Amino acid sequence: MLITLQQEPGTGYDILQRFQSGLVHVWQASHQQIYRELDRLRIEGLLRCETLPQGERPARKVYYLTEAGLEALKDWLAAPLAAGSVREPLFAKFFAWESWPVEARRQELTELQEQLRDRLATYADIEQQWFSHPESLTPAQRAPRHTLRLGQRLTTTWLAWLEEVLQDASSTQDDSTQNF
Repeated sequence: MLITLQQEPGTGYDILQRFQSGLVHVWQASHQQIYRELDRLRIEGLLRCETLPQGERPARKVYYLTEAGLEALKDWLAAPLAAGSVREPLFAKFFAWESWPVEARRQELTELQEQLRDRLATYADIEQQWFSHPESLTPAQRAPRHTLRLGQRLTTTWLAWLEEVLQDASSTQDDSTQNF
């Protein structure tokens, strides 16, 4: 949130659009999460909010980064992050493979494949929209492209892994002698 508001002030809706158009590959947030977080950051003094009347429509709330917010952002940027853990609920189902109904398993894994293919298409759209000429970008403009490229690689790896799982499951038999 602080990063998006450092670039330019905005409403909750503006921030949601920024997440959906450019940050979707690194962070996802719902409308409700954004508004809760904006309120929390305002209460902490990291943001200020200006309410602008809009006639017949509800007032528009525009959020600005405060000096304290800029300092908090600088502190966060300067502090090293630990490697994130891989917490994927799907993996737990693999430990109950024999109890996982064959059809439910097949459906879940093939639906995941489709979601990942859709994600790759979204990444391609983002790459075309934001990074179509990487050679002309400044280092600061190229930096977010690195996260996009990682997202593309991770998604491609997930797809390859799913293909292996589905191929292995269809070539072997369950204890119940049902093919996957």
